[in-house]
Amino acid sequence: RVQAAADSAVLAAARLNDADANRPSIARAYFEGQLSANERALIQTSSFAITEDNSKIAADISLTVPMKFGAMTGMSSQVVTVKAAAAIARPDVRQLDIVMCIDATGSMGGTINAVKANALNFEANLNAELERRSISAFDAMRVRVIYYRDYGGNTWVPSGPGVGDNPPMRVSSFFNLPDQRTSFQAYVNPERATGGGDAPESGLECVNEAIGSPWARVGDIPPGGTRPLTGIYPVIAVWTDVSAHDPGHPHSLRNPVYPDAARMPRNHDGLRAKWDNPSLIDQNRKLLVFFGDPNNSARNGDNTPAGGWLRVRTWPSFLVGGTLTQGNSQFVTRLADAIASRITKPQLTQ
Repeated sequence: RVQAAADSAVLAAARLNDADANRPSIARAYFEGQLSANERALIQTSSFAITEDNSKIAADISLTVPMKFGAMTGMSSQVVTVKAAAAIARPDVRQLDIVMCIDATGSMGGTINAVKANALNFEANLNAELERRSISAFDAMRVRVIYYRDYGGNTWVPSGPGVGDNPPMRVSSFFNLPDQRTSFQAYVNPERATGGGDAPESGLECVNEAIGSPWARVGDIPPGGTRPLTGIYPVIAVWTDVSAHDPGHPHSLRNPVYPDAARMPRNHDGLRAKWDNPSLIDQNRKLLVFFGDPNNSARNGDNTPAGGWLRVRTWPSFLVGGTLTQGNSQFVTRLADAIASRITKPQLTQ
């Protein structure tokens, strides 16, 4: 009975949140609560050594109890010693980082309006949707928005000095939510769907920029937190209604502000290598969720195929979150579905 009580005590204390009262004192109270009043009355002397470190709580308990038939052998009491230990159950500290790659050309007003409508309560609504899927809310969440258009439009002619859309890409830093939600809203609200006018856009340049984001790392202290991160979830979400130029498309390269080769790969293999690089993005939990039709194969202005998304759809951790209409009308719900599909839920074991 004493051993069972000690085991129960350390297990109960190990399950407490760090914010709860002192584990050793709770373990001792729990131990005594497991014994009946008659059993506690038998204890003549007791010694409790209940200790806690960063990983476990342990009990070393010594009790002196009377021996019912001890007088017949000259032993009126017996020392009962038990030991018990349990690993402290500290839940993961998890952060979700989302980079939104949004085609901001003239036909994309619906998506931009959906982002604006969801900006103010994005973190609260997304966590609520995840909790409906039995996924606990993230301890921290950040969002970064990249609006992209086209570095080199199809209307270029070989001798022309075209410069594509101006600007071809508008990039924010990460916003910590909910603390910076008004700044997030202030960033997205002024954007209007303009430019484009032709089919393929510079979507892969946006994905490249997103891959190179300053993602959170395991061990970082999250915004407003005290414990280091043990789980990070980097998500790139793309909304578009057209195909994408291949990396290093000749018309794009003519734009003087096009990223240099050290920053933007000039072929699909180089871009894929960045996506697969663990020093740039976590490989265990990364996700690229796509809203639109990745099979769209509109051609470039010189009639060459624009197969950007056709190649990206074969990447590991690529997922179609829905059509563009679904991504707009069910903005948060569809994102939650995509994220939930890649999160392993904890399972109870015996």
